[in-house]
Amino acid sequence: MSLTRRLLLAAPALIIPPTLAFAAPEEKEFEFLGVRDPQLGMQLAVAEHFGLFREEGINLTFRWQPSGGDVLTVMGSGFPIGVGSQFGQIALAAQNIPVKILTGLADISDTQGIVLGPHTKVATPKDLEGKRVAFTQGNNSPLMFVKLAQRFGFDHTKIQMINMNPSEGVIAASKGDVDILLAWQPFLHRLITMGGTLFATGGATYFTGSKVVLPEAEKLLYSHSVILANQSWIDSKPNTLAALLRALIKADTRFKTDRAGAMAGIQRVLRVEPEPLRVMTEANRYGVLIDQPLVNSYRFTNDWAVGIKRIANPQKPEDGITPVILDQVDRSHVTWRGGVA
Repeated sequence: MSLTRRLLLAAPALIIPPTLAFAAPEEKEFEFLGVRDPQLGMQLAVAEHFGLFREEGINLTFRWQPSGGDVLTVMGSGFPIGVGSQFGQIALAAQNIPVKILTGLADISDTQGIVLGPHTKVATPKDLEGKRVAFTQGNNSPLMFVKLAQRFGFDHTKIQMINMNPSEGVIAASKGDVDILLAWQPFLHRLITMGGTLFATGGATYFTGSKVVLPEAEKLLYSHSVILANQSWIDSKPNTLAALLRALIKADTRFKTDRAGAMAGIQRVLRVEPEPLRVMTEANRYGVLIDQPLVNSYRFTNDWAVGIKRIANPQKPEDGITPVILDQVDRSHVTWRGGVA
């Protein structure tokens, strides 16, 4: 028996569990703004269900919000941490509120899309001209028609955009009161089950009769779910945030290696029925990452927000996305550092 092995057997207390080797979290119990939506909360739900936060020495109490927009409002009043979108950070930063993106959670561009109503026939993208589209104001999904028009040479201004909430849009399109639904999952799926036809999503087209996945540079829409944190926490509680990200990375891995078990946990925590849960999780591209697609979503959303005068001054991903915590946790999850090696 080697000397090393004899020492280990003689002094088992010297063997330090991997989690305990990390610096202790500055804040062991805290509230977190969550949304019961698998495109925003998959990893959070899996980590909560399987006790992965506790493994990292932290205990989260979720303060559930109806939507990412509500998270933006609460964080604007000073709440330090939550889940949201790149637009949430851009809007807050434009108001000089020091909130940063710690990591992306999922590329959610394929959860948004265009579905033709059961009575609508479109042979080519140009046939979209003159059609009535149900959409919900306040998001950048209409840019999908702009990008389709640029690519296929039609006049997107001839499309009639009619504002209504997604549930109303599903009913209106199913009855023929409008021709098309522009929305997100699970509303797209609901209309499809009523006879609608998927035309395009942010990352793919279907109007040729088969799915055509678009290259990253040619997507119709760019959007991510992210973790948002106030700069004060980044400065004063880096170990707490590192523990949070370690738990989320474990949850992401769990989802990808044990989908059935993870789905049960997501359903319990997020309270989403199995069929819409399946549809929404399949539409997302999950990953606890800071990468070029996240930056693309940031720039795309910034340009839209400036263009519609939602924000006065453009925001830069170099200022809004901080890789410092995720780099500390696992550098392999950071492939974009804003020009810093």
